[in-house]
Amino acid sequence: MRIRTLAEAKQPEMAAWRHQIHQNPELGFQEQKTTAFVKKVLKQADISMRPLGTPTGVLGILRGEQGPGPVVVLRADLDALPMQEENDVPYASHTANVMHACGHDGHTAILLGTAHILASLKSQLRGEVRFLFQPAEETLHGARQMIEAGVLDDPPADYIAGLHGSPLAEIGQMAIRRGPVMASADMAVITFSAAGGHGAYPHRTRDPILAAGHFITAVQSIVSRQVNAVDSVVVSICSLESGSAFNIIPRQAVLKGTVRTLNKSVRQGIPNMLEEKAAGIAQAFGCDWQLEYTQGVPAVQNDASVVDQLVEAGQIVLGPENVVFPPDPLMGSEDFAFYMEKVPKSAFFQLGFVRPGQPAPNLHNSHFNFDDGALVPGAAVLSQFAADMLTR
Repeated sequence: MRIRTLAEAKQPEMAAWRHQIHQNPELGFQEQKTTAFVKKVLKQADISMRPLGTPTGVLGILRGEQGPGPVVVLRADLDALPMQEENDVPYASHTANVMHACGHDGHTAILLGTAHILASLKSQLRGEVRFLFQPAEETLHGARQMIEAGVLDDPPADYIAGLHGSPLAEIGQMAIRRGPVMASADMAVITFSAAGGHGAYPHRTRDPILAAGHFITAVQSIVSRQVNAVDSVVVSICSLESGSAFNIIPRQAVLKGTVRTLNKSVRQGIPNMLEEKAAGIAQAFGCDWQLEYTQGVPAVQNDASVVDQLVEAGQIVLGPENVVFPPDPLMGSEDFAFYMEKVPKSAFFQLGFVRPGQPAPNLHNSHFNFDDGALVPGAAVLSQFAADMLTR
């Protein structure tokens, strides 16, 4: 239980670090102050840092004193969200319309605490731990920038682990599963175009809104009739833009939607299914059509062997009863998946922040505030995991 004790000793500092970050939130790729603060705290633990050549983001490096060994990467995210905070706390956001509503302030404080804990144990470690503080997770582009900056190279990373605060588990718990954890996220933009005209004479023109309406209905059959029922898929049309007046049939209707899948082969087939629906409906209503399909992040898929190592670490520092195994993956997405494509020995887990008997706080909510009670469990699990990997 030594690592748990070290984490508990760091709790006041981790809470202070989180409050500082929470009070000064920054949006994706704008985290200059947060980057500077992270570097300052890492220097206090004598953690070296590799230049990345990017305005934001930090890669701290700790080399064990027991000689060569594996390279373990631990990742946290830095960015906040474009929302006005409504919490009445002394450390509430000082920046209008920007707040930490997804817990990234907590993730960063946890990884800073982990760096300090492992620095105190470096005489017992072999190999290397990298502390990766990534910008712009909310945009789903930050991980790719960090990969391009070489955070997984020279020498190549052997393992990578990350966490996210969760309203699905209680404080003191970690939730983890083997295999699929979170879905891929793609974006589809479908445009129907036609001549347009007077709303009183629809027979003299063609109506792209009518085509768009039928497409919205028809696309639901992709999930219900074209994909195996055992494969989890979400196809949601979330935006329809068209028209400018009550009596004008417009020339164009633009739909935007998100596609979430857990199965790679299913993901590859969705664009063709959308094209078939759009083409058929456009022909039926005398419209032209266009599909712009953009692949975003892949699915988060946990490696079983790394899950086993994290489970063992969690059982040591949290107790076996506090390591829980959700039966189902989530259909939300995480750009941590890009690291997983490069480092197959990887895993991502959820860290509980729900207090028993209280309602679960919602992520991306103006009243969300990462609970300081989750800092010690998070730092303890990451520290135990890395220490185990670098002492075996």
